[in-house]
Amino acid sequence: MITISRTARKINRASFFHVIVQGINRENIFLEERNKNQYLKLVNKYYKKYNIKIIAYCIMDNHAHFLLNTDQMQNLSKAMHDINCLYARYYNYMKDGRKGYVFRDRYVSEPITSKKYFINCIKYIHLNPVKAGIVKECGAYKYSSYNNYRQKNLNNELMENEIFSKSDYEDIINNVYTDYVFDDIEENTDYKIKQGISEFIKKEQIDLFEAFSNRNILINLIRFLKNVKKIKYIQTRKFLDMTRGEMECVAKKIRENK
Repeated sequence: MITISRTARKINRASFFHVIVQGINRENIFLEERNKNQYLKLVNKYYKKYNIKIIAYCIMDNHAHFLLNTDQMQNLSKAMHDINCLYARYYNYMKDGRKGYVFRDRYVSEPITSKKYFINCIKYIHLNPVKAGIVKECGAYKYSSYNNYRQKNLNNELMENEIFSKSDYEDIINNVYTDYVFDDIEENTDYKIKQGISEFIKKEQIDLFEAFSNRNILINLIRFLKNVKKIKYIQTRKFLDMTRGEMECVAKKIRENK
């Protein structure tokens, strides 16, 4: 099983990433225990090969989360390519010659830029099986790093609460991960937009692809960012890589349907 690693030097803001992989069409590609074990074996092997540190992880039935540290972004790309290609071959073979894509995308990665974001990401990863209704307590789930954190509690005692509080994680990180240094930069516009998109997707119960590909939903998303999150059209346009004309059409639709 994977162990949670330390990094014995200063880490800059671009070194931590929240990585997500998901089965194509939300297929349960990790449904069986042997599947989860095989994926973790590959992760362990290739993260070591490319000198990638695992801070937190959780393997669900149809997706997986990792909080990682790496000095070289290209190493993350190489590792994920090797891991997912080999797992796809394994999975298709175990499914009696199944053919085709196994993962929805190559992978999704988000940079972690502050200590607050770092802690919240760990909590989010560990809460996945609880929010999915698989277990009632994080510690009851076998395929996550939650119990590694419990074991690293300062008193070396299991905590009674179901999930560590923010201060609990801060204590562990400050005392166990003492070499992690963050710039703790203020949330920039891109981060606010990402948070807004996440809120919108959750509220509407849709996926990211649907939000970006369906014009009516995209208009509602931009309206939400403008009216609720107070993001200017020009900022959203740049983030979504839209042309000026495209954004002007969207803004006109929003004004007409107030």
